[in-house]
Amino acid sequence: MSKTPHIVIIGAGLIGVSSADALLRRGARVTLVERDAAVMHGASFANSGMIHPSQACSWSGDANTAAADAAVRDLALRSVDIMQDRMQTLGLDMMAARPPGCWQLFDTATDADAAYDRMRARGITVERRGPTPTRYNRPALFFPADRSGDARRYGEALAQSCLAAGGEIRLSADDPVLGLDKTGRPELRIGQDIIKPDAIVVACGAQSADVLAAVDIELPVSPVRGWAVDYDLPDSVHVPDVPIMDAASRSALTVFGDVLRLSGTMGEASESPLLARWQVIAPELMDALNKPRRVWSGLRPVSAKGRPFIGESSVPGLWVNAGHGHMGWTLCAGSGELLAEMMTEGAVDSRFAL
Repeated sequence: MSKTPHIVIIGAGLIGVSSADALLRRGARVTLVERDAAVMHGASFANSGMIHPSQACSWSGDANTAAADAAVRDLALRSVDIMQDRMQTLGLDMMAARPPGCWQLFDTATDADAAYDRMRARGITVERRGPTPTRYNRPALFFPADRSGDARRYGEALAQSCLAAGGEIRLSADDPVLGLDKTGRPELRIGQDIIKPDAIVVACGAQSADVLAAVDIELPVSPVRGWAVDYDLPDSVHVPDVPIMDAASRSALTVFGDVLRLSGTMGEASESPLLARWQVIAPELMDALNKPRRVWSGLRPVSAKGRPFIGESSVPGLWVNAGHGHMGWTLCAGSGELLAEMMTEGAVDSRFAL
């Protein structure tokens, strides 16, 4: 790779923008390519807001191995430290302004006790508490080391920082298509333009597998739909000051300023199961809400291996940073930093290899 390499990153969500930020800080020339009209419009758009190393575990069944979980948790802890530093540089106070911690609710005490034992065995700081102080009267775990913040606000600020550092962001890219030139090096076609950079990074979330399929690379990442519903913050009932996760539905309740967001579920066709579940959990709160401000849906990039893929593919000069599943907000800063170290410093971490 040249002394000042030109690196094209496909995807301007949390992972792509974080990768661009880390590469620009190492002196690379970076172009972000995004098919949407703005950054942070994929799975990053209406994130649940939880920065939660505690939840570093696979959603893909058999792949939920101790080794994969440990690798993701190591990356998550590093990512939180990097993110705090980047927020300070960007002038964002979102971590400092919000109380630390996240709750997780369970249907039965047996479920909560089993989860507590699993967490403790993995070295996660967790507190077993009775009915939560959030008035939902369910057994719960509390993770005091977890944090929360507005993912879209962070990503948009980071994108502006990338532009200020000399990076380029090409929005509304006309059907970018990955290909190989006559020498086998990766190239990117955008409309009538063909870009031949020193390296290309595929970091477009749930679309990454389709992009790589064009050059016969199989990426075991599947799109799994989730939902987010935003409401005006009610003033007549208690609302939590930290996020609350529901273990059974893989969903969460988070407050962002004057917005209350319900988000999550896995593969549902509409937001109805999400709202029905929270009607069971918190009927008083749900009855106090007005019509939603917005209903949104996005595709999470869920890895069959239980961890993201970060590193060079079998094609020289073609890199991957994808498959973060429900952990994208938590892992973005660490994933970008690790990729940049691999690309510019020759770092190796086989735990995330494709």
